[in-house]
Amino acid sequence: MCFLDLATGQAFETQNLKGKLLLLNLWAAWSPATAKELPELIALQEKFSGKGLLVLGVCLDDAPPAGLLVFAERQGIRYPLVRPGETTLDQLNPIETIPYTLLLNPEGKILQRFRGPFKPSEVREAIEKNL
Repeated sequence: MCFLDLATGQAFETQNLKGKLLLLNLWAAWSPATAKELPELIALQEKFSGKGLLVLGVCLDDAPPAGLLVFAERQGIRYPLVRPGETTLDQLNPIETIPYTLLLNPEGKILQRFRGPFKPSEVREAIEKNL
């Protein structure tokens, strides 16, 4: 799956993340439910990154990157932020709401979907089961 790095606009390929469990969080700065999930996403990245998890924030907001990066900094986000590539959303459909979170195995197969705001215990359990 191909994304574009929010800060640089350069390609961000998930194929380069060999062996990583991927938690994709589709978000928008205008969504109050997005803000509600952020502390848990930050905690998941901190707790499980050393064990093979990568949280990836997929921005669906049309706002300019600079404003989104300021938003992310204020929220304390330290995991990578990207925009979807041309066909990425087609590969992830159906996307039912914003925020929307997907857990993918290292081969890119969707293991589980979470309609947002997600229940932290359900996401933690799915991560622990698949690490």
